[in-house]
Amino acid sequence: MSTTITSSTAKTLGAHITETVQNYLNQLDGNDPIDLYNFVLEEVEMPFFRAVMDYTNGNQVQAAQISGISRGTLRKKLKKYFGTTLVGRHAGENERQDD
Repeated sequence: MSTTITSSTAKTLGAHITETVQNYLNQLDGNDPIDLYNFVLEEVEMPFFRAVMDYTNGNQVQAAQISGISRGTLRKKLKKYFGTTLVGRHAGENERQDD
């Protein structure tokens, strides 16, 4: 399931993050950021987990495997960022309705 970008003009993920953080810091006009590390982690983690869950069609076992974390850690992160929306059921799975 690994995908490699072969274009010599493609930026690495790290280059995008570096550029984005530098732009953010430049917009502070000399003010010092507070808790920048946690801010950046949350800004990266939330879309990361959303993309991984979309990619795996909500399969938490597969999402944990490709993320390189335990399923328990995945569930903690999903609960942190999405509440119970993605925890305990597959993304896109309809709730059972009684007739």
